[in-house]
Amino acid sequence: MAQRTVDVHNHLYPKDYLAFLAGRKGQRVRAEQTGPNSYLLWDGDVIVAHIDRAGHYDPAVRIADLDKAGLDTQVISKTIPDPSALSRDEGVYWAKKINDHFAEVVRDYPGRFYAMACLPYQDPDEACKELERCIKDLKVKGIQMFSNCNGDVMFDPKFDGIFKLASDNNLPLLIHPAVPLTAEAMKKSRIPFQLYGYTVDTSLCVIGLIFNGVFERHKNLKAVHAHLGGIVPYLVRRLKDSWKGYAKEWGLSLDEHPEVTYRTRVYPDTTSFYLPAMKACLEWVGVNQMVVGTDYAHRVGDPEGAIKAVKDLGQQAGLSQDQIDRILGKNAEVLYNLPPMPANVKAPANNNVAVATTV
Repeated sequence: MAQRTVDVHNHLYPKDYLAFLAGRKGQRVRAEQTGPNSYLLWDGDVIVAHIDRAGHYDPAVRIADLDKAGLDTQVISKTIPDPSALSRDEGVYWAKKINDHFAEVVRDYPGRFYAMACLPYQDPDEACKELERCIKDLKVKGIQMFSNCNGDVMFDPKFDGIFKLASDNNLPLLIHPAVPLTAEAMKKSRIPFQLYGYTVDTSLCVIGLIFNGVFERHKNLKAVHAHLGGIVPYLVRRLKDSWKGYAKEWGLSLDEHPEVTYRTRVYPDTTSFYLPAMKACLEWVGVNQMVVGTDYAHRVGDPEGAIKAVKDLGQQAGLSQDQIDRILGKNAEVLYNLPPMPANVKAPANNNVAVATTV
């Protein structure tokens, strides 16, 4: 039997959440419907996301897209603008609504979808309550976490209860971009957030969590670092030298070198699809730490080419079939504690082929 392919970095927008955002005309976080299956999603004066096809919100349509792309299973999450960008009461309400919707999708499509918890990070106590509900009642497989919460860094002690629950319940985090801390610099430079802003922001978050002891305090904490690890795998020497040369001056001290923590507890996803970068990441973290990501529902994603990119990487790097299979799905199956594919669920017929789809 072919290895099940597992996509851990993709997003699903509930249709009623889109309708809610479309009703917020003139507000900071809002949506604009531009066609039958298309929306623009805004945060302030910047478009932060696009809905370009029905599969971005309709799981039935998405299944057809997955089959064409050779993708068996997705661990779905909510992307920006997420409920943390709303007022406290709106955020708590919509995080619960989104989690309930995800639970229905998982129930309706067994084996094809699993879910990550969506949390109202602007109220950490409510976020912990909702995470406890998601663990007990909704059986989530991970947690969607953002690179900052309305400008607050995620290693702030107020978020520590979330990390404890994640560690205690073996729930990996997906560290995904929010509106970056460098937003004004990106706008001044007239560079889209997607180019550098998002990848820098997730790198600030992941390394900040490691440097400031969050991973050391929570021994079972693991994270997927979106977009091929942001900029971290390509600045390894800087990581080593910065810790050695400056950590003491910044009052930082850890029992384990940050590089070791990253290479053993952080999983870069393959959302880059640029083979030289993928090879550089693979050389550093190894085949046991990479997982498939498509970024389905964002224009920088490539769901149609994601599986082919991993196979091309395997060919160029001289990987065995078992090593390729680890990246395609074995690593994610272990990381997210996924049960076997149900026997009555038919895997995509063209699992080995990447098919282009017009968007």
